Amino acid sequence: MACLDESTFMELMLGGLPPERAAEVDRHLDACPTCRRLVAEAVRARTPTGLAEPPALHSPSPTPSVEAVLPRGTAVGRYLVLERLGAGGMGVVYSAYDPELDRRVALKLLRVAALGLEAEEGRAHLLREAQAMARVSHPHVVSVHDVGSFGEQVFLAMELVEAQTLRQWMRAAPRSWREVRDVFLDAGKGLAAAHAAGLVHGDFKPENLLVGARVRVTDFGLAHRAASDTRRAMGGTPAYMAPEQFGPGGHADARCDQFSFCITLYEALYGERPFAGDTERTLVAEMRAGRVRPVPKSTDVPPWLHRLVMRGLEVEPSARHPSMEALLTALQGEPAKRRRWWPRLGGVLALLLSVGITHAVATRGARACAGAADKVAGIWGPEQQRAAEAAFLATGRPFALEAWNSARRTLDAYTTAWATLHTSVCEATRVRGEQPEELLGRRMRCLDQRLAEVAALTRLFAQADHRVVQYAPRTAEQLSPLAGCSDLAVLEAAGPVPEDAASRQLTEDLHAALMEGRMLGAAGRYAEGAARVLPVAEQARAAGNRYGGAEAFLLVAELRDQAGDYRGAEKLVQEAVWAAEASRNDEVAVRASTLAVRITGERLEKYELAHLWQERADAALARMGGDEVLRARLLHNVSRVLAIEGRYVEATERQRQALTLLEKNQGPESLAVADVLVDLGHELLTQGQVDEGLIHLRRALALRERELGALHPDSGQALLALSSAAWVRRDIAEGRRLTHQALQVLEQSLGPDHPMVAYALNDYAMHLLHGSKNDANEALPMMLRGSRIIQSAEGPDSSSAALFTSNLAQVEMSLGRMAEAEHHFREAIAQLEAKRGPEHVTLCSPLHGLGIALQSQGRIDEALPYFDRSVSIHDAQPGDYHKARADLLMDLGNGYLIAKRPRDAIPPLERALALIEKSSHALLRQRGIIRFRLARALWDANEERLRARQLITEALELVKEDRAPGAQKYRENLERWLAEHPPVVAPSR
Repeated sequence: MACLDESTFMELMLGGLPPERAAEVDRHLDACPTCRRLVAEAVRARTPTGLAEPPALHSPSPTPSVEAVLPRGTAVGRYLVLERLGAGGMGVVYSAYDPELDRRVALKLLRVAALGLEAEEGRAHLLREAQAMARVSHPHVVSVHDVGSFGEQVFLAMELVEAQTLRQWMRAAPRSWREVRDVFLDAGKGLAAAHAAGLVHGDFKPENLLVGARVRVTDFGLAHRAASDTRRAMGGTPAYMAPEQFGPGGHADARCDQFSFCITLYEALYGERPFAGDTERTLVAEMRAGRVRPVPKSTDVPPWLHRLVMRGLEVEPSARHPSMEALLTALQGEPAKRRRWWPRLGGVLALLLSVGITHAVATRGARACAGAADKVAGIWGPEQQRAAEAAFLATGRPFALEAWNSARRTLDAYTTAWATLHTSVCEATRVRGEQPEELLGRRMRCLDQRLAEVAALTRLFAQADHRVVQYAPRTAEQLSPLAGCSDLAVLEAAGPVPEDAASRQLTEDLHAALMEGRMLGAAGRYAEGAARVLPVAEQARAAGNRYGGAEAFLLVAELRDQAGDYRGAEKLVQEAVWAAEASRNDEVAVRASTLAVRITGERLEKYELAHLWQERADAALARMGGDEVLRARLLHNVSRVLAIEGRYVEATERQRQALTLLEKNQGPESLAVADVLVDLGHELLTQGQVDEGLIHLRRALALRERELGALHPDSGQALLALSSAAWVRRDIAEGRRLTHQALQVLEQSLGPDHPMVAYALNDYAMHLLHGSKNDANEALPMMLRGSRIIQSAEGPDSSSAALFTSNLAQVEMSLGRMAEAEHHFREAIAQLEAKRGPEHVTLCSPLHGLGIALQSQGRIDEALPYFDRSVSIHDAQPGDYHKARADLLMDLGNGYLIAKRPRDAIPPLERALALIEKSSHALLRQRGIIRFRLARALWDANEERLRARQLITEALELVKEDRAPGAQKYRENLERWLAEHPPVVAPSR
């Protein structure tokens, strides 16, 4: 058919096309990218954008339930729904169109209710679980392109696979055991890839195995929680669960996946599941007794394959195959076939003996590779965990239990992934023979170092003090990534074990110092940690060990930065980058350059230098072939520098990119995600995008409270960020409540003199100052105390100190101390100009404040240039700052009125009126005040006097129900003005 005409296009948009015509249009859209983009843009134009959550958050209409069929053209994230494909226990699947990449995808909308959790908890759980699939890239795993929220629901955008489920494939035609075996070999490779990444499927069954042009596993982790619902029929998921998944404390790990894999394989081979039972109780009893149904007599499944499946169905996890890789190695062979040929091959007996020997060696190798779990148990077993938990709780910190649980979960996942990878690395040489001994040695040394980190952290946790407890969740998240033990470039750069004793000793000293330094840093003993590592770093440099020296200098730089020695940290991070680049250790080069961005840009405010470090980090990332987590950390640091520079739009874009990468790679509930959410929310507030900013800040607060506890300082900091949204919305009462709560949390958790306490004092003072009672007398001591803390922590000439000084001046002005306020405004302006330049957006507030102070002293001619300059700087900022810019323009216009220059007052007041009408957070009285001032300017300038009276009438209408203090007097002023300025027949010219 031809491209869509206007009539067809409108019918499509309105959903009025008959089915036959809709199908024809569908086929045309498949073949015509021009029409696809036209339809996509039309749908996008009618759908609110720029929000992390759909408009249901701002509208009384509910988000469609997952049960309701979404109409064609519904936008879910960036995806446009085409048609419903099917539904299952966890959700509904649609085909959808991705206009950005011009492709069709499968869109799965997940049922939060299936988890049996509260809506918010269930949504967060699904978001976290959905990341599992997105983190695995393998030919035999369905690719997840995107994960996001749709109202209170969660969606996955996946590759659209033309395939049958395993159950459909089995029913379609008789299948030989070899056909079944080949399908499961591919499926097992997908599971093994997930296990190597530290992920568990948790719900492997025929419905989650797709058989088409290639075999794919789908739905990693998504139904794991729902699978334990005892009310479900036995035809559902429980029939495929391992016995250890049932009951209180049930859990899923790689051995559970193996059990489910073997149940599914058994059913595919024999036509029925191995365990009888029509209720959960009877099924579990059969499983735990190891009673497997008799094999059908007509089967042609070879005994060796049956034995392999039965081993995977052992009740005790330790008795099963050591790993999926080991199971797959056994599944690939056909020993019975070889034995049938044995009598005919007397001439090649030697060859067969060698095969037998190889098989025996492989078997011994598999046994030799089975000790990873025992190694972990000796370091992170029940005894060590009990000791650590007791130490955490003994600190008495109100957030100790939450901090322990968060750190424990992270270490559980890390050690499980370590054991899986250790087994796989060992078997790659000992069983599969695909990896040389020398590479095995390097990878095992790397894994040993990673486990040693866990051991050191476990010892630290067992002796935890309040600092260790505070930082424990983040310390656990910052364990060295296991991926480095599979990165050949990194392993080769590290070099072989040194042959001479001195070099070996230096290497051992380096590892010991690094481990101890990290633990001292985790305990908040930064200076002590730096002093421990620096001498060894210098020894490595003197010995020419640049690879080890790079890591050591980087750690010292991190510790100096955390201790507040920013200039010392800057020198050391330069040394780390040089050593990393010289030794081709690109991973450390990226980390060091990323730290340099923060130190030079955020700490020392050397913006140009910070962006040069960014380019250095980008180059190292390109050399190493990219790393999404490292990229996210770099983007986060760069965005913070851009925000300090006042480049908020660019900063926001970097934050969004970082958020996407971290959610994909670390899950939506990682603390790194919460950090980005706080910064992203703040940048959006700064640009006037309050609704979206609120979404991110609320999510960050919920995440931190869940992971760390409501009384953790990070939760206090999130409360403080959320209070900023209340400030922008002029909800002073809510802002005061939030800042007071944040101040209590921060003082209790950090002590009275911490810089974060200073920021809480500042924000609380501002809310007191602008509240209904204008409690300036109560605000003043808070501002003075906050200023003292911040000057002591960051220096009296810092930008932060200047901003505190500007806010102190506002309090003084409110108390009528105009001369003191003028002095402090001028001091703040001079400091900010010196630090950030004469056009930085943070100058707007003190410039505006100085104008008000001068105006209040009757010096309006001096005040006007400061009002005008604040408007000019603000005008140069990109983004929608409707209310903030309107406030500045309103006071500039008022200054002209006071100076008897009404014609000059009209342009800024007209602009202010237009902007304030676009703001959803301006108070009605503010809208009225702007009208009053513009009316006065128009009347006094003899311009549009009819409109002037109309503006006063509108102002009265806006405030007629206002019961706030001063409202009645304001209404009387408006009425008096109308009485004193009678109507005219026509505007004067």
